[in-house]
Amino acid sequence: MARDDLDDAELVRRANQGDADAFEALYRRHRDWVVSLAWRLCRNRDDALDVLQESFSWLFGRFPGFTLTSSMRAWLYPVVRNACISLARKRRNVVPLDRAGIEPAAEPEPIDWTPEFERRIAGLSEAHREVLRLRFILELRLEEIAAALDLPLGTVKSRLHHALRTLAADDPGPAAGSTGGTPAP
Repeated sequence: MARDDLDDAELVRRANQGDADAFEALYRRHRDWVVSLAWRLCRNRDDALDVLQESFSWLFGRFPGFTLTSSMRAWLYPVVRNACISLARKRRNVVPLDRAGIEPAAEPEPIDWTPEFERRIAGLSEAHREVLRLRFILELRLEEIAAALDLPLGTVKSRLHHALRTLAADDPGPAAGSTGGTPAP
C-alpha cells in the first residue's frame, strides 16, 4: 500500500517508528492546507511559507513519541496559529514597506475572505471570528474546533451561535424593510 493511501493515524504510527517517508506523506497531505491557513492568518505569502516550514519543523521534533489524539488538522491549527502570532511579534519593530517608501507587491485577496465579509465580522470578538474561520473557511467540524482551540464543545457551539446570530441581526438582506418571511440560513 502506498503511503499516500494510509490514514494520518497510520502515517503517525510509522513516523514514530522512524519511517521518514511516512512523515513526508503527512507533509504532502497537509502542506497546502497549512499554507492556506497561514495565509489567511498572516495575510502574506512569504510569511505563510515561513509558517509552513516552522510548523512542520516543530511537528518533526515531536517524533518519535507523537500521539495524534484528534484529526491532524485540528492538531495543526494551534501550531500554525501560534507560529503566525510569533512571527507577528517578531516583526512588530520592523518598519512596514509602505512607510519606508517602498511599494509592496500586491497580495491576492482570498476568495472566501472578502472585504465585505471582513467588514461584517469586524464587530465580533477575536474568539468569535476564530470559530467562524475554523467552521466556514477551514471547514472543521465542531469537535475539531474544540480540540484545536482546547475549549469545551459547548463553548465552541455557543461562540458559533452568538457569531451567526450577531451577523444575521446586522444583515439587512435583500428583504430589508419587509414585514414577512424568515431569514435564509
